[in-house]
Amino acid sequence: MSGCVDQRTVSKVELAKSSVSVDTSYALAAALGVSPTTLLALTMASYDKSSPRETLLASLAEIEALGLADAPLPTEPQTTTRLNVSDARKRWVAVQELKVAGFSQAEASRQLGIPESTVRRLWRQEHTD
Repeated sequence: MSGCVDQRTVSKVELAKSSVSVDTSYALAAALGVSPTTLLALTMASYDKSSPRETLLASLAEIEALGLADAPLPTEPQTTTRLNVSDARKRWVAVQELKVAGFSQAEASRQLGIPESTVRRLWRQEHTD
């Protein structure tokens, strides 16, 4: 790997004993000769057991749905209103109910009108009160 990422860091990541920071992601991607976007797409495709094309097309569809595909993004953080915790709980409950009812993640996404990536996250998430 490169001088920026030592073998110890790589081993911790491979063994899931360490999270990867944005800086480490950039260093790993550079060491592998790919862009950070490519590295993340390959990682997510492996995690979701899908093809990199499916992963990238789903991401593009989400970005287009947000109306951001061709928009310049702000370079400075913007103040946002925090999502109401009760709304987040309602979403989680709705996803879990559809999961129990036998819906697929794609069907749940369409039914609830939320991105598949959100459904995937809530699908796997265990709620702690």
